[in-house]
Amino acid sequence: MITKWYVTGDTHRDFSRFKYYDELDQQDENLGVIILGDVGLNYMIEQWWPDYHVKNSLKKKYKFTIYCVKGNHEARPSECKNMHLVWDDNVNGEVWVEDDFPNIKYFKEVGEYIINGYHVLVIGGAYSVDKWYRLQFDRKWFASEQLTQKEMDSVKELTLGKKYDFVFSHTCPISWEPEDLFLGCVDQSTVDKTMEVWLEEVKDYVDWKIWLFGHYHQSRIERPYVEMFHHETENLNDIFERWDKYEDEGLAWWLIKSPNFYMGVETKEE
Repeated sequence: MITKWYVTGDTHRDFSRFKYYDELDQQDENLGVIILGDVGLNYMIEQWWPDYHVKNSLKKKYKFTIYCVKGNHEARPSECKNMHLVWDDNVNGEVWVEDDFPNIKYFKEVGEYIINGYHVLVIGGAYSVDKWYRLQFDRKWFASEQLTQKEMDSVKELTLGKKYDFVFSHTCPISWEPEDLFLGCVDQSTVDKTMEVWLEEVKDYVDWKIWLFGHYHQSRIERPYVEMFHHETENLNDIFERWDKYEDEGLAWWLIKSPNFYMGVETKEE
């Protein structure tokens, strides 16, 4: 049974952070690592061997279990050969898995789980701002990268009357978008913001305490109770305790904060 949980951001097929992060015991079977999307393991689904090679390497190197939120630069697990849904007692819910790689598991695109006693809502998917570049130069692009309207509609009913300790998503509500991190080469008027606009609604109607997301390739505190992850890897309990004590103790001075952290901040009481 997994007793220690860590969270990190987009890996894009590069898992070297696991090697250099001292707190991660590579041979600890009681450890779980949650990656907040764009993991990079279900990328070459038409040619099975490149993905197989990376997954097999992870299987040989690490005894801990990797749990993946779906990002935008990867296929849905349901689109991959040999994937099937199983019940996972470690997260008290269904996950996708391949029999050949039992230590790599994939959350459903929309799902709720209990992880280390925390009630968690998972929301995968996002739009690729480099979509047209990928299509023009024959790079991989996945038409199913964002949630369907049916999947988005299901969240309100799923979450009605429930409270969540964490939301894990790949992208974020539009009011939290880190505009200082936007790529200068991308015309934002061409970017599909469907999921970000919808997540703004989710932010308001779901009862949540802490929200973690990836996608924007930087690790920092984006707002009170909201954290963005990239290379940073942190213990889930430490994250929860940080915000559980926030109103009494504030944040440690050394934590990196967004330029927008103190601007127009909504408190949880509001």
